[in-house]
Amino acid sequence: NGSGGGGGVDPNIRLEDLSPNKRAMLWRLLQTTSEAHDTLDMPRMISALPPKYVRVKELLESLLVFGHFEQLLRKSKKRVSNVHDVGCGHGMVGMLCAAAYPHITVQSIDRIPRESFQAQRRAFVESRSDMDNLHFVRGDLSVLEKNADDSSSSSSGGHSLLLCVHGCKSLTHESIELAEANAWAWLSLPCCLQAEHHLNPRTNLKVDDDMRFAMLCGAIAAKYNAGTVSSIDRRITGRGIVLTSLGRSAER
Repeated sequence: NGSGGGGGVDPNIRLEDLSPNKRAMLWRLLQTTSEAHDTLDMPRMISALPPKYVRVKELLESLLVFGHFEQLLRKSKKRVSNVHDVGCGHGMVGMLCAAAYPHITVQSIDRIPRESFQAQRRAFVESRSDMDNLHFVRGDLSVLEKNADDSSSSSSGGHSLLLCVHGCKSLTHESIELAEANAWAWLSLPCCLQAEHHLNPRTNLKVDDDMRFAMLCGAIAAKYNAGTVSSIDRRITGRGIVLTSLGRSAER
């Protein structure tokens, strides 16, 4: 554990900094994640990734959020054919989706591709995942707003799912609103939330930061009719509340 933002694992810790015992535990998690998918080999992918990009907190968060994605996928009565990873950052969650489910087209959307995004994609390719179904799109939510009709895949009987992992400030609720408007499934792991976006302006919050964050996540879940509210291990991150929905038509 360290002093990473919001608590949990220090974001600066890399795989090479772990003790042999903890490294072995992480390796077992990577193997377990890979076992169910012929096209996913996380130990090999991590071995191919330059050490400076193997940040333990990012890796653990991504693996656990991917687990929630898979739970949502299993609950969906519609076949998900498109995933939109908005504000993708390092992009690990979207890449896990693309590598494990080659039939799903993944759009990784951000203003610029990070070095870590490029490095991770190369490592996935080296680990036997061709990643032809992963496409980086430069831009913001407006990219999806302009192409919502095309990306809905309604003509092919497919379904879209929107990911927003640690979206900053308004991106969390704006991405959910876009998903709801198009009856897409969605998964959100909120990060820095602003009270004025989710509470009455006259509400004066006199609580600690953890309670404030939990309350704001609860307000989002209530407003947008989240189907599930769950969390990832607090030892990993203090911002680990996961909100999901199968989509407007499925949840109501």
